[in-house]
Amino acid sequence: MADPEVDDTLNETLDDSLWSLGVYDAHCHPTDTMDVVPEIPKRKIRTLTIMATKAEDQELVAQVARNYPDRVVPSFGWHPWFSHRLLDDMKAGASGVTISKTEHYRSVLTNEPTEAFIETLPEPKPLSQFITETRNYLEEFPSALVGEVGLDRTFRLPNPASLIGPDDKKLSPHKVQMDHQRRVLEEQLRLAGEMDRPASVHGVSAHGVLFDSFSYLFKGHEKVVRSKRTQKRGPHDFEGDEDSDEDTGPKPFPPRICLHSFSAPPDFIKTWLNPKIPAKIYFSFSQVINVGYGYERFAEMLGLVPEDRLLVESDLHIASIDMERHLAGIIHRISRERLWDPPKTVETIGKNWINFVYGETASKALGL
Repeated sequence: MADPEVDDTLNETLDDSLWSLGVYDAHCHPTDTMDVVPEIPKRKIRTLTIMATKAEDQELVAQVARNYPDRVVPSFGWHPWFSHRLLDDMKAGASGVTISKTEHYRSVLTNEPTEAFIETLPEPKPLSQFITETRNYLEEFPSALVGEVGLDRTFRLPNPASLIGPDDKKLSPHKVQMDHQRRVLEEQLRLAGEMDRPASVHGVSAHGVLFDSFSYLFKGHEKVVRSKRTQKRGPHDFEGDEDSDEDTGPKPFPPRICLHSFSAPPDFIKTWLNPKIPAKIYFSFSQVINVGYGYERFAEMLGLVPEDRLLVESDLHIASIDMERHLAGIIHRISRERLWDPPKTVETIGKNWINFVYGETASKALGL
C-alpha cells in the first residue's frame, strides 16, 4: 500500500493499440479517494484489482465492485498497518476470554502505549467477526481475492493530532507486535485456502518472517520434486514423487499468491520459487515502489522472475490518469530490462493476471 506524491516525471505513455491488448492493474487503492472513483470507466486500464485494508473500506470496495463489475476485481483483507485494531479471539485458548481495550492494545503494540494514546484508538474488532464478514464478501464476489494482507516491520502508528505538541513527532514509537501480525495474516490465509482464492501480500522489512509464515501453513502439503536421476527412470518406475493434479480439498493457504511491489533482496525470489512450494507465486512490480524509490537491484531481481509469474500494478490511492502513467512507466521499464517489445510485455502480463485471478484451469474454461 502506497500513498505517493504525484510524480510529474512520469511521461511515458502507451499507444492505444497496447491498451487495447488489455492492461491489468494487479494492486491499487482507489477507495482511498472515493470522489474520483467515478472516473474508473474513463481509465484505459482494462481491470483494476482493488484492495481493502481495514474496517472502513471493506464495504467501499464492495460498492465499487457492484457499480463497475466489468472493470473491477475486489479484494477483501486487513492490512498489517491496521492489524492492532483486530482482537485475536481465534488463537488457542482465546475462546470465551475477554480483555479490555487497554489490555488488548498494550499486548499487541510495542513500547507500551499510554492510556491517552489508547483512548484515541478504536474499540478492537474481534478477528473472528472480521473473518466471517470477509467470507460473506468472498461468497458474494466469486472472483474476489483476499488482500491486502501481510507483514510490516517498519510501520509505526501515527501520533493522534490531539496529542502532538510543538516538539512532538508525527509518528509514535509504537509498532504492531510481529506475533500479532502473523496471527492476523494466518487466519486470512486460511480463509483464502478454504475459499480457494488468491491473495495479494504486503511484505516490508520482514521478508524472512513472511516466508516462514507461509512455510508454516505449507507444512505437510509440499510438492514432491523428482530428482534428475528419477526423472530419467520413467514415470512408472517409482511411486509417490510426482506432482498430482488431484483435488484433495481445501488447503490452509491460498492457491496463488501475489507478492505485491516486491522489494526483497533478489535471492528471495529463488526462495519463493522453490518447486516444493504447493502454491503458485507471482511477483508484482510498481513504478512507485520498485522504480520511484530508486531500488538499485530491480534489474537483477526482474531477471530472476519467470515469464509466467510477472505482474504489474500502480499501488495508487486514486483512480486518476496517474494510474495509467504509472502502469505505462513500469511496462516500459520491464520491456527494456527483459528486451521485450511492449506488445509482448502487455500480452504476457495480461495473461499472467488472468491466470493469477482465475487460475489456469478456470481461465481456459472461460476462454480467457
